[in-house]
Amino acid sequence: MKIHFKRLFVLMNLKITLLISFFLIINSSYSQRMEIKQDNSFGCIQFKKENDNRIYLEASYDKENFQMMLDSYSWFSALPYEWTVNKWKFKKTPYIYTTRDINNKRQKVKLRLMDKIKISNTFSASNFYINPKKTLDKYNLGVLGNDFLDELNWKIDFTNRNLCFDNKYFNVSNLEVKNKFKKTDFPWLTIKIGEIEHKVIIDLGASQEIIIPLDSKLGTWLISTYNLSSKLVKTGGANSEKLIDELYEIELDSILIEEALIRNVHIQIRKNTKVSLIGCEFLKRGVLYLNYKTPDEDFNEIGFEFYKK
Repeated sequence: MKIHFKRLFVLMNLKITLLISFFLIINSSYSQRMEIKQDNSFGCIQFKKENDNRIYLEASYDKENFQMMLDSYSWFSALPYEWTVNKWKFKKTPYIYTTRDINNKRQKVKLRLMDKIKISNTFSASNFYINPKKTLDKYNLGVLGNDFLDELNWKIDFTNRNLCFDNKYFNVSNLEVKNKFKKTDFPWLTIKIGEIEHKVIIDLGASQEIIIPLDSKLGTWLISTYNLSSKLVKTGGANSEKLIDELYEIELDSILIEEALIRNVHIQIRKNTKVSLIGCEFLKRGVLYLNYKTPDEDFNEIGFEFYKK
């Protein structure tokens, strides 16, 4: 009897081990990152000029054309729910995959898989896991997040509206504004106002110059030091247009970014903001370099080159 139970116990453990291994294999095969193929190993494309300074690329799927916005503060790409579910009839996969939404909140979803999407007649994206968002329906555009960006190195010229890509590394060692960031992090820089140093994330999806959270040390210091008054505004953004936000604004004569002196900077301090961001209104002062394919296995690199006056 003891031998029988021992064999039964061993058999059960073996079945459980095999079952776990099976699900691990399945999940790993269905959680591969987006694969980007470009016509050439390097090149430049002209992106559409809009009043909000963001970067919009033309895309197509199944003979239908639409726009995709670059967003360096979003882990995963997203398309409107109306397209993926109601129009294109994408089906749920049977596999639950942990992602982050476009506000970077953790969520578990059954992602839809798109075979191929053509971007600016230059890129083809496959293994494209789509996070369908109802909140994107009203904007009628998609979002290209870091699962797209981290396949290449990028040089973005905001004034001339050029988006250049390369498999090779862009040398930013001689730039005054540069930083290394972990491959598990978003691109970021350090600003210094007064005696306070503060981390700010580069957000290609933000149209403002610099946004600081109200509950941060820097935000509190700015409000107190300059005796700022607030006003109530709509939050905006893809997920929270109906929310009311508490906003403070200030124009500073100068700040430091990675030890470089920057003049005339407009800063917003917002209650509903949880992290500090540098947006496209600031980035149009120069050329942004994002190196996701670097010689360093642990770190990516960011550089910023100001236009010469």
